[in-house]
Amino acid sequence: FQCSSTCAGGFQRRVVVCQDENGYTANNCEEKSKPMEQRSCESGPCPQWAYGNWGECTKPCGAGTRTRLVVCQR
Repeated sequence: FQCSSTCAGGFQRRVVVCQDENGYTANNCEEKSKPMEQRSCESGPCPQWAYGNWGECTKPCGAGTRTRLVVCQR
């Protein structure tokens, strides 16, 4: 199956069943040798917002604005 996340904390699942040589369901498989049904598949940390400090106000009074750099980074 697909990974549950494209970044931190994702996992994949698969179905593991006990079958005989003809492909029929059986129940005499050795439990210790059963393959894992789930595994981690994360691909690094999730992106997050990075931002700088607010700049100077565009006006000394009234309705001025301040801006800052905001970027999405991994």
